[in-house]
Amino acid sequence: MLQGPAGKVAIDLTLPKALRDPARVWDSKTAKQVLTELAESYPERYKEVIDQLLQLSRVGATYSRGYSFGLDDLRPSPLRDAYVKDLYQRAVELIYSKLPNRQEDQDIMPFVELNNQYYEKIKKQLEEEQNPIYVLAKAGIRGNETVIKRFKHAEPVYIDSWDRPIPYPIFNNFSIGMSPAEYWASAYGSKRGIVTTKLAPGRAGYLYKQMVQAAHRLIVVKEKGPFVGERRGVPLSTDSPDILGYCLAEPVAGYKEGTPITKEVLAHLKDRKINQVLVYSPIAGGPPDGVYGIQVGWRGAGIPRPGDLVGLWAAQGIGERISQSSVGKKHQGVVRGGISSVAKTVEQLLNIPKNFPGGATHATVEGRVDQIKEAPAGGYYVIIKGVQHYIPPGVDVFVAPGDYVEAGDVLSGGLPNPEMLLKYKGIGEARRIFAETFLDVLRGGGLAAHRINTELIAKALLNYVQFTKFHDGNVPGGIVKYDTLEHTWKPRAGSKEVPPDQAIGQYLEVPVLHYTVGTKITRTIAKQLANYNINRVVVHSEPPPFIPVAVAARTILQYDPSWLARFLGGYQKRTLLEAAAYGGVSEKYKTTSFVPALAEGVQFGKKWPKEILENPR
Repeated sequence: MLQGPAGKVAIDLTLPKALRDPARVWDSKTAKQVLTELAESYPERYKEVIDQLLQLSRVGATYSRGYSFGLDDLRPSPLRDAYVKDLYQRAVELIYSKLPNRQEDQDIMPFVELNNQYYEKIKKQLEEEQNPIYVLAKAGIRGNETVIKRFKHAEPVYIDSWDRPIPYPIFNNFSIGMSPAEYWASAYGSKRGIVTTKLAPGRAGYLYKQMVQAAHRLIVVKEKGPFVGERRGVPLSTDSPDILGYCLAEPVAGYKEGTPITKEVLAHLKDRKINQVLVYSPIAGGPPDGVYGIQVGWRGAGIPRPGDLVGLWAAQGIGERISQSSVGKKHQGVVRGGISSVAKTVEQLLNIPKNFPGGATHATVEGRVDQIKEAPAGGYYVIIKGVQHYIPPGVDVFVAPGDYVEAGDVLSGGLPNPEMLLKYKGIGEARRIFAETFLDVLRGGGLAAHRINTELIAKALLNYVQFTKFHDGNVPGGIVKYDTLEHTWKPRAGSKEVPPDQAIGQYLEVPVLHYTVGTKITRTIAKQLANYNINRVVVHSEPPPFIPVAVAARTILQYDPSWLARFLGGYQKRTLLEAAAYGGVSEKYKTTSFVPALAEGVQFGKKWPKEILENPR
């Protein structure tokens, strides 16, 4: 028998028995999760339940007294006075400190974090008291975290239109009343929010366009096809929040290869104490162009079918959330977890500028950390086998003397540089780290995102090699897609098949797991291969005749074989002139790009013919 508040009981009665939970706290996030589970588990009842909930809301709005608050609910928390006193002292120390080469953005973050810690304690008290303002904001009905903080606590640091902190701390709130100077500083921050609202959607839309340009060829060509190499897939922890929906790349715990990981399968794996499984992923192998459905995994109604535009799905899923987030910052104008916005960071990841601002320091050699010493200009030098690696002031150092590092490993805080990852780690590992970094950036900005989407973008973006020698009709300087190269590559003369521990220092000739051709085998890779019972790998003592290269998303279409497909991006004049000069070819049908067909007004909204999917160009 259901017990509890009448409203909760009424809502639970509309749901299937398996989804009822009297102890559940309802808010916008919970409602979304429950309805998603309803659609996945009981699709036949989805419309019925939605209709009942709508009718219930009408009845509740008509006959209930509603939910309101009074002036007393706006009073500052009694805890606030002690917290503000401490914050004021910290602000004085920060403002009048005489630190050499002081980095404002870096120095201010501990202060912001301290304020957030105090606010969390106040928020806990409001939850215990069931403060009406907190309840309304928490449920997603009216207001948000910003509203609560500005009435019940304080926002000490605002930022201006250039993302710089305003050097005037604010310790009063709207319920107490601000001084003219405090109000002026907060108004400046609000102005920044309005500016962001006007400009950010355009920027977010531009990022969306760039992701579409990079990923538009990622369509499903088959549900499953042959992979180059015996074992392809990515190791994934069973504790990962994104594991549901991935398909097993090898049998495990009685489940066949290709089994989608559901809640039931995951529970069984954890009961068997299985901490890691090998799953199919877009970043680990696939067809010469496009992807296999099994690599994308279970999406809503099932595994994507041939012709599904999963690359566009990924770009849309990420781009829309960035746009919505940008619009939603109208009333903020305050320091949140960092000074730079999510959009700026995403743009940096997608376009990989030569001057990579805020980038992490990467190891350029393999070995033990000999020494860490202060640099004369501030910051530190991390010395590995006699090679100095500079870490700027205000950036955390991630290693200690004696630590073993491999070339490409991150030595400091900051954004991992995709170009450095490609150079030292190879395409496969660079894709994995890029996808995880991209995911962390989005979630760090409060955006919902799924790992599959960032993996699809990683596959599309980090997918080019440049030849350094003549090889199989390719000339030095020529750039080709790695996925295409993988299917035509044959192990070179002098290659040998050896155990992973004997392959350290040599270069992979046949891809395995997510490691690609040309990857230099390290201790870490050898250990990973051994963990998955891969006893033999094909390697060569010499590096391959190509190197991975980073191609910016804004220019990636310049390497598309179809001149019509290149019109999806910019540089239209150059595209047309080059096509005319060099005899550009553009197939309407035999291609995974939808642009040529749309340019001639055919196949709009239709599936690709089977023969195209089986032999795309």
